[in-house]
Amino acid sequence: MIDAPRPGRVSTDGEELELGYVLRRSTWGAGFAFEAATAALRAAADELPAQPVVLVTQTANTRSLTLAARLGFRPVSTFEEYGSEQTLCTAPLSMLHNGLA
Repeated sequence: MIDAPRPGRVSTDGEELELGYVLRRSTWGAGFAFEAATAALRAAADELPAQPVVLVTQTANTRSLTLAARLGFRPVSTFEEYGSEQTLCTAPLSMLHNGLA
């Protein structure tokens, strides 16, 4: 039994949804990540409105943290993984369902 959540999780059972994105550098800044993430979050919110969603990114990746904030995510903690500091962000799908642009 797990007493504490693994870093990058908000529940001990790890049942939250996780949003991730990886894009070629040549597409950065074109809005593709925002559009794709918005569509995925809307679809998830329609099916699972009470489900929390997590997003983890390197703390040094300010562009990814800015995107997370635009999507309605808020940082909740940081932790070390893969040799660098990571930031865990979370948002409830119910909030995203009602307020995502």
